[in-house]
Amino acid sequence: MSLREQLNQFIKLVERGETVSAIERFYADDAVVFENHEQARAGRAKCADYERDAVAKTIGRPRTRALSSACDDATGRAFVEWQIRWQTAEGTWMRLDEVAAQRWSGDCIVEERFYYEGVVDEGRDDE
Repeated sequence: MSLREQLNQFIKLVERGETVSAIERFYADDAVVFENHEQARAGRAKCADYERDAVAKTIGRPRTRALSSACDDATGRAFVEWQIRWQTAEGTWMRLDEVAAQRWSGDCIVEERFYYEGVVDEGRDDE
């Protein structure tokens, strides 16, 4: 399967709100994740646990869209521009725009780097 096909499968899972499943399916056992140049997590299990905890703090599933993506089979590099919206327990809608730079080896993501500036408060649902 080509990198594009794998990336498309990964994106479909994430967009369906199945982020933990996407991590469990596509991250290597020893995957490393960085948030704005800082190593944040290492290991598929820790990454999945982190995502489970993040999702548990929201009302409903976060709404995630891939706005664009690119990949290069020769280098095993892929990029996804994500827009993520979620509702906090207090009812406030938040938005995060980020770019994920992935390094794939075979059929697994071995490194993922998220680049973003910050979270945007979109206000309460009842306003």
